[in-house]
Amino acid sequence: MQRANRSATSRAEPSNIDVNSMVLFYDVVNSGSINQAAVRLKLSKASISRKLRKLEQDVGAVLLKRGQHKLSMTSSGEVLYHHCEQIISETQDARTALAEMQSELAGKLQLVAPVGLGLWVTRALTVFAQRYPRVEVVVDLTHRWVDVSEEPYDVAIHLGRIRNERLPVRRFAELRRGVYVSPAYLKERTVPQTPLDLLRHSCIVLKQQLDDGIWTFHETNGTSTTVRPRVRASDIVVARDLAIAGLGFVVLPHAFCRDAVAAGQLVDVLPRWHIPPLVPSATYLERRYMPLRIRAFLDTVAAQFKQDSLGS
Repeated sequence: MQRANRSATSRAEPSNIDVNSMVLFYDVVNSGSINQAAVRLKLSKASISRKLRKLEQDVGAVLLKRGQHKLSMTSSGEVLYHHCEQIISETQDARTALAEMQSELAGKLQLVAPVGLGLWVTRALTVFAQRYPRVEVVVDLTHRWVDVSEEPYDVAIHLGRIRNERLPVRRFAELRRGVYVSPAYLKERTVPQTPLDLLRHSCIVLKQQLDDGIWTFHETNGTSTTVRPRVRASDIVVARDLAIAGLGFVVLPHAFCRDAVAAGQLVDVLPRWHIPPLVPSATYLERRYMPLRIRAFLDTVAAQFKQDSLGS
């Protein structure tokens, strides 16, 4: 009984078998000898022999007959060789499939973007989907920060600071901004002539703008004052709509307010105030192995932002 137990424990578990050693065995058999395999694989004969002996120990069987002039397989070796063929064939198929997935404009593209950038994302997606019909696009809009290294997205588009600095970043064209207000709000009020005049008005402020110091004004005596917002918003769509409703002044991209200006819903004031432009960006997982569909999508988004930036 004890002898049977020792025999059972001497057998190798499948997890102990080194796949690299199996591939080496396959290469040695195909080469016809350890000498020829050593030359082709640029390994020492001693190293190959040692790895083959370890493989035989792992599988619990002699795999090769090592004659003086000829190397041949045992029946156990033939069984293992056929399994090695299957492994290598499946590995090559997997490599081919992955290469096609990386290089073809097909497959799934999972995207997430801020709600406020929905206008630009929709325009870019329309162009991209028409141009590349074999790509399945899944898009989510959100108010929160999304880290593509932790969530199932290929691309995340952002406004503001990138919180995970280890991720590759693609920055898009700058979107110039201005101060907008509804004509109804100005009916019984004086149009501000300087940014400091906004301190006496109702203002709709985005949180990121407060963090960036856009609503903090420096006076000639060296002091600085920050606007006390009438409304704090987390989304530029909400901020624009509140401005159209007459609740006060708002700082938004020119391209985002173009239609409202054309419709007479908003007017641009303080044109001489230089406001730092908005710089949207995208994060993704890996720069070196970026699939072609992701690169093509980022190029499409970049072209859309550039077009809107030039038109603003």
